[in-house]
Amino acid sequence: TAAMRKAMAEATVGDDVFGDDPTVKELEEKVASMLGKEAGLFVASGTMGNLIALGCHCSGRGEEVICGKDSHIFFYEQGGASSLMGIVLNTVQNQPDGTLDLDEVAKVIKPNDPHFAVAKVLALENTSNKLGGLVLPLEYMEKAGDFCERHGLKMHVDGARLWNAAVALKVPIAHLVRRADSVNVCLSKGLGAPVGSILVGSKEFILKARRLRKAVGGGLRQVGVLAAAGLYALENHFERLQEDHDNAARLASGLQSLGL
Repeated sequence: TAAMRKAMAEATVGDDVFGDDPTVKELEEKVASMLGKEAGLFVASGTMGNLIALGCHCSGRGEEVICGKDSHIFFYEQGGASSLMGIVLNTVQNQPDGTLDLDEVAKVIKPNDPHFAVAKVLALENTSNKLGGLVLPLEYMEKAGDFCERHGLKMHVDGARLWNAAVALKVPIAHLVRRADSVNVCLSKGLGAPVGSILVGSKEFILKARRLRKAVGGGLRQVGVLAAAGLYALENHFERLQEDHDNAARLASGLQSLGL
């Protein structure tokens, strides 16, 4: 929008590689607070955020992330977790509602034996891109948190459209990721900013993530011009996502009435 472009043009900037861009800091702190986490990190894309998160959770080559067969991490990210981080992706078929059957997940966790990759992370996607925006309910996210605690796994949420999930479920967004160790949310999907995602987690996790972001070419300089767009989107577009949902439902109804 014109107002978003104006906010970008007037943004106060610094050098984010040195950690002194005030607009980026404001955005990172705001998103972390909204999601109930200690700290945040601006990254160029959701794919970069997921890559960095998994790389931080897995300390060595040959460790394993369990994710859905239809997940964005497995299907749409070119296998970057494997080719760049040395991580094994172990997939479980998504259920018709987008969830992973946690009993099936338990079956693919291998014994502690030198023959096998060691499972470190359960990665969930909310909402599910490839499955048409299916929303994982709050109760399931809590059960997944319990599951990860029992099995010694970290829980990463690919929440590119988590804003939409919170609006659809009518729950505070932080409640959906209360049990997650890391969360990646996009500013450029439903919120309408041109670029960027925010990765959140503990202060220790984000410190490690900041170093890994530099290693994968994600260190940006006067990125406050992009962060300003994210701040504007959060302050002006988040509250309007229900309008998007209503319009999408009207479109779907109209197409169905035409037999499409």
